[in-house]
Parts: sequence; structure tokens; C-alpha cells
Amino acid sequence: MNKSLFTNPLETSPGLTIDDLNKYLPAIHTVEDMTMTAEQMQEGLFLVKCLDGLKQIPDQSIDLIIADPPEDPWNSLETQNSRMTLQDYYQWNTKWLTEAQRTLKNTGGIYLLTNWHYSSMYHGLLSNHFKIRSRITWRDRLAREKPRVPTWTNEAADIWFATKSDDFLFNQKAVSVEADRQELLHNPVGSNLWMDIPGSLDENGGKPQELFMRILQTSSFKLNWVLDPFMRTGDVGLAAKQCGRRFIGFEADKDSLLLAMKRIDQKDKS
Repeated sequence: MNKSLFTNPLETSPGLTIDDLNKYLPAIHTVEDMTMTAEQMQEGLFLVKCLDGLKQIPDQSIDLIIADPPEDPWNSLETQNSRMTLQDYYQWNTKWLTEAQRTLKNTGGIYLLTNWHYSSMYHGLLSNHFKIRSRITWRDRLAREKPRVPTWTNEAADIWFATKSDDFLFNQKAVSVEADRQELLHNPVGSNLWMDIPGSLDENGGKPQELFMRILQTSSFKLNWVLDPFMRTGDVGLAAKQCGRRFIGFEADKDSLLLAMKRIDQKDKS
């Protein structure tokens, strides 16, 4: 007879019931479960640090990366209860972006979400590894809830869009094909100022699904491989499933991973 993994309701995390823990804890996959090759990729959500997970991804196998790196450089991203300097944070970002560039197909792209504090840093870092295509500015209502400052109220955040080469996909067109390029030039998709993204956040405090849906529909095809190296509670994974993309997500926090597993599992069943 199988015994319940948890019987004390105090052990649950927000958004997770005892039944959820009993269901999803045994299904957690770690870096040891990642055995991918270029010929045999593996969808899934993995309990793993970003850099460790990226090292397991084969060369030129990912079509699109959507990344929202942790914003606080003073908390160590590698070990608990230790400090990270701004230089450490810069070097850490350099390492994972180097690995990300390796995993992208030549036609692949990356969207990197950041607040204004680190936007210029990421512009420089991305320029070292990719070809910058655009800086999207969107109205991030969550930014307004952060500590107030005695000057302008901040409601904006940036998304850097970069590609690995000049041969990339945009709005279901191959930019390297002259006919497609001319069509895009004469019929632009829209502005890089996204003021129309709904401001409502889901119950998990994530970013609006419409944000990721727009990125996926513009820069990927169905069945493309999408990677989120900082998955949190699975916002990108939910959008990827809804758009018919194949998804790989990394998350180092077990509670967040479990919640992402539950949310994406429910999306698959709906």
C-alpha cells in the first residue's frame, strides 16, 4: 500500500495542497534526469540551477529562449546565505548567456526581460553574444508596486530581443528570405512600445500571459523548442503549451517548481 508523502497540512506551500505534493513531488526531475541529444530532445520541467541545466542542452537545439533573470545581485544565485557582488552578478550573467548562445539554433532568438536598473547591462552582455534586434518597452504594473521613490513613478520595463544570426524567424517569416523581408518591411508587425498588455496579474503574481503569447506567436512556430532558464511558477510554460510549442523549463526553488508542474499539468488537461 502506498503511503502519503505528507499528512501535515502545515507542510503545504501557497497554491499547493497535500494531494498536490503527493502527486508532484515523486515526479520531480533533476539534472541527473537530463539525457538529451540533438536527435532526442526531452520536454520537461527540471529542478536545476540555470547554468547546470544549460550545460545539458545540446548545441544548436533550441529555437527560442525567454529569460527573466533574478534581479537582485546581492543575493547569491549559487549558494544560500552568501553575498554576491555586482561584479559576481555580471560574471554569472556572462556565463549563462554564453551557454544560452551555444544552445540556440542559428535561426534562434532570445527575449530577455529586465527592469530599467539592469537594462543597459544586459544590452552590453547580449551584444557580446548575439545580434540585438530591438528593445521593447512595456507597461509593467508590477514595477509600480516596488518601493516608492521621491521622483517619477516607474511603470515601465524592458525586453531585449536578440538573435544568433541574421537568419531568423519573425512574425512567421524568414527574415533571410528576401520576399519575406520585403513583406515585413512593408507590413510591419507593430511598435516596440507595448502599452496594450493587460495589467492584471495572475494569482501567482506572474507576468501577464498575453506578454509571452505575443513573443511566442511572433518568434516561433508550432512544435519549436522553447526554453525558460528561470521558470519560477511556469508563466512561459503555460503560454508555450497554449501555443503548441515544446517546452523546457529550469527552476532552482522546489516550491516554485511544484507550482509550475501543477499549473502546466492542469493546462494540458484542460
